Amino acid sequence: MLIDAHIHISLNGRDFAASRKMHQTSNNDIIKNQLNEYKKLGIYLLRDGGDNLNISFRAREIAREEGMILRTPVYAIYKRGTYGSFLGKPITDLDEFDQEFKNLLRFQPDHLKIILTGLADFNSFGKIDGIAFHDQQLYHMVQSAKDKDLPVMVHANSAKAVQMAVRAGADTIEHGYYLGEEELYQMAEQGTIWIPTLAPIGNLIAYNDSRHQSQMDNILKIYESQTEKVIRANQIGVKIAVGSDAGSRCVNHGQGFWDEVFYLTQAGLKKEEVLKDSFVNGIQALGLRKDELDCCFKDVNNVINPGLEGM
Repeated sequence: MLIDAHIHISLNGRDFAASRKMHQTSNNDIIKNQLNEYKKLGIYLLRDGGDNLNISFRAREIAREEGMILRTPVYAIYKRGTYGSFLGKPITDLDEFDQEFKNLLRFQPDHLKIILTGLADFNSFGKIDGIAFHDQQLYHMVQSAKDKDLPVMVHANSAKAVQMAVRAGADTIEHGYYLGEEELYQMAEQGTIWIPTLAPIGNLIAYNDSRHQSQMDNILKIYESQTEKVIRANQIGVKIAVGSDAGSRCVNHGQGFWDEVFYLTQAGLKKEEVLKDSFVNGIQALGLRKDELDCCFKDVNNVINPGLEGM
C-alpha cells in the first residue's frame, strides 16, 4: 500500500488555470480519473494540500467511494497579501484566524495547513518570500488545531521558517528548502516529519521545461541543495515521507509518487527504505489508524504494505 503525502488534486501538472477552470465547470469525472491514476499504481492513500474551490473536499468523498483515503485540510490558511490564494483563505490577525478556523471546522478537515512562506525564487538562489506569521501567531494556530486533535502541515521554506514551525509543534514540514544542520537536528529530536518534495524541481530539470529555460541554472542549484539536505537528514534520523507535490508543473498524478521515489534514491537513499518510510511516516502524516486501513482495504489485493504488521 503506497502513500503520497503531498498532492494537489485541484491541479493537473500541466496547465494551472485550465485545470482549475475544468474542475469548476465539469462533473466529478476529472477527480475520478486522477484518483484512478493513483489506483493503477497501487497508491490508495493520499494527503492533499487544499484549495479555495472545495475540490479536495469533494475528492475526499469520491476517494472513499473508490476504495481510497484522501486526507484534506479542505483549504489552507495564509496571510492576506502573501502567497497562497489558490490554496486557501486569507487572514490578517489571530482574531480573523479564530473566526476562519471556526468556519473551517464545519467542513471536518483532516488536518490544518498553514502557509508560512512563499516559494523558492527561481530567479535568485537562496531567496524566499518573507515569513508571513510571527512566532506567537503560528503557535496559536498550531495549538488551536491540536486542541481539536488535528495534525498540522506547514508549508515552510528557509531555516528560520522551519525553526518556527518545529518549535510551534508542526507535525510535518512541507518543502523545507534551504534548511541548515540545526533545523534537521530539531526535526529529528521532535519527531517532525519532513516532506522535501524533490519531484517538482527534479522534473523541471528532467524535462528541460520550456517555461524556465532562463532560470535553469538556479533550479539545478536548488535541487542539488535540497538533495544534499535529504542525505544529511537521513543520516541524522529525520523522518522523511514521500510527497510528490503532484499537480504542480511537470508532476503528474500517480506517476509523481514514483518520480519522488526516484529522486530520493538518486540522492543516495535505498529504495526499500524509501518505500518503507513512505508508508510508516506517511501513515503518521495522514493520522491514520490500523482499523481504518483494515476497514477500507480488506478487499484490496496486491498492494504494498511495508511495516503494516508492526502497527
